[in-house]
Amino acid sequence: MKKLRCDKPYDIDEARKKKGLPRRKRRDSRTTAYELTIRIPEEYRTYFENKKKLTRTVFALNRKDDLKSQIEAFEDEKNAELERKQEERGWVRQGEGKGEPGRCMTPLGSYAERYIEIRSNGSVGKDTIRNERRYLRYIDAAIGAIPVCKVTAEDVETCLLMVPELSERWALERQAAWEENRRTARWAKKHGTLVKPFKPIKVAGADMQSKVLKFLREVMNYALEKEDIPKNVAKAKFLTRVFKKSKPLIDPLMADDAARFLQEVEKLLLGYLKVTLLLLLNTGMRPEEMLAIRAGNIIFDGNETVISITGALDRDGKTIKDYPKSDAGRRSVPVDDYTADTVRAWVELKSEMMRALGYRPSMSMLVCGPEMIPRTYQSWYRDWLKFAEDAGFEGVRPYALRHTFATLNLANGENIKTVAALMGHASSAYTLDLYAAYVPNTGIGIGKRYMNFLRAAA
Repeated sequence: MKKLRCDKPYDIDEARKKKGLPRRKRRDSRTTAYELTIRIPEEYRTYFENKKKLTRTVFALNRKDDLKSQIEAFEDEKNAELERKQEERGWVRQGEGKGEPGRCMTPLGSYAERYIEIRSNGSVGKDTIRNERRYLRYIDAAIGAIPVCKVTAEDVETCLLMVPELSERWALERQAAWEENRRTARWAKKHGTLVKPFKPIKVAGADMQSKVLKFLREVMNYALEKEDIPKNVAKAKFLTRVFKKSKPLIDPLMADDAARFLQEVEKLLLGYLKVTLLLLLNTGMRPEEMLAIRAGNIIFDGNETVISITGALDRDGKTIKDYPKSDAGRRSVPVDDYTADTVRAWVELKSEMMRALGYRPSMSMLVCGPEMIPRTYQSWYRDWLKFAEDAGFEGVRPYALRHTFATLNLANGENIKTVAALMGHASSAYTLDLYAAYVPNTGIGIGKRYMNFLRAAA
């Protein structure tokens, strides 16, 4: 454990003298006033109410003996307080002073909780902290009671294997609580029914296992750097091979289905839904990016209209974040003339609607929604489902249009780097790895071309 140390004492009397201020009152006029400061390392701030430093004013007859003894007493007091608070949380280290790293006997769950507390002081975002607490729940339930220095790779494997089982159990418990709640008269009065069936429960799988493993590795790395454990067992190779993150579901429309989808969209009357469907099909943007587009993001030009994507709808469905999924998400995408004319007509129509309601249209006006506030994804998704059912595209996800944009453009010979940039991917290698198997006709004729090349070279 790091020892808390004082900074160089600050001479208060000398500072007040330079400012023309009188000395502070004291019992012994022969003493000098000093301010002692201990700067608290970030990992220990949770024990001191998140304070960054501790201060104390002392009065000393001399610097050599009296002041030195008071500094040592201050340091000893705060180090003892730190050790006491650590012991209250189970923080006991063994092996220190014996030529080997200390072995922290703190339960893994408590250790990971403290790791999250340290990071929650502003070093990471709220969404990250919320997700890490979800991962911690699985760890606590499976292996949280094991001392962090005694956790093995097999323990980590056990935790990851229990993720689907725990997820299902908790989902069923939540559903039982909801079932009990909707038996009340208040629920019936609000919803008008007691028999509306629940949706099938969702059980965490390979993705959650991969995320829990990644979080465990971060926690164990932190413990390794602090010399609380001799080795990061969560980095065992067999864990990496078995618990891989699954690839996203790729479900593009084939060319003929995409053409039919476009025909159905063109039949719609001018409105926000038609605009949103055209933008998704024509640009490959994500639905959360589409719902955040403002009038000022659209640059109508005589040659080609361009839409700048600079934000995305947050998970709460009410606020728009300035930064999309990644830095590569900030991009400009071109649209065809038909889509541009439809968007322009809708912007003009919505502006007239705003003026009729007494509002003044501006460049910050949201395009993809009939209201003045952001359209939530769920509200838009209900309209999507109705359109999909009426047009004969039941079961098609909104993200299928994004995948359709990528696969058909690649099949049409577009440059992979261009498609990656339009999709907002940080690397063209990711785009190729994701969509190569879904691009039609990529392997047709390759054998003939290869053999013809060899014969021509003979």
